[in-house]
Amino acid sequence: MQISDFQISNHDKLDAILVRLCEMVIQGQGKKGNLGMVAAAVLDPDNNCVVGINYPTRDGRRVHGERAAIDSYTARFGDIPAGSIIITTCSPCSHDMSEREGINCSDLIDEIGVHKVYAGYQDPTQEFGDKKYHIEITGNPKIHELCERFAATFLTDELTELSFLGSPCTKDCSGHRAGYAWSKQRGGADGNSPFSPSFNNGARLAKDGK
Repeated sequence: MQISDFQISNHDKLDAILVRLCEMVIQGQGKKGNLGMVAAAVLDPDNNCVVGINYPTRDGRRVHGERAAIDSYTARFGDIPAGSIIITTCSPCSHDMSEREGINCSDLIDEIGVHKVYAGYQDPTQEFGDKKYHIEITGNPKIHELCERFAATFLTDELTELSFLGSPCTKDCSGHRAGYAWSKQRGGADGNSPFSPSFNNGARLAKDGK
């Protein structure tokens, strides 16, 4: 194994693939099939690129985006060759999840021998320090912001892309979440911020027992 096995280059090309994946997520919302908020791709050294998106199984579990892309690639081309890279809108999961189909995506990537992952956003709730792959997050701020918004829809259970517990968000729902958490810690206190109506709305939702 060499250092080059972990080096990620051609960021413009990878960002273009991330844009395509973001488009998949957006187009998949509202369609039959209950498609998820994470899309991924496998790019091999011959420039074969196969994509996948989080989707539900018949038993109620979900196939994560990375597994969907890996399964689609292997069905079409066979084993994933050395030098391939996983591109994903959100960094691979590493913890146990009862709703997930199969092992966590970090272990899956290690299992198939891919050493490079390029992501639009890094999920702060997951860890990858002991994994065998190198992960890099896009430096494109617009792609990163969009992927972060996708991730916010599942990092907080009741959060949807543009609303928090039914209350509309202006840009993201960070203000609502902060007010909600603040009020919960204080037994349902009213928010009275003169600067953030979103904070106050979040506090009101907590007070109302949402």
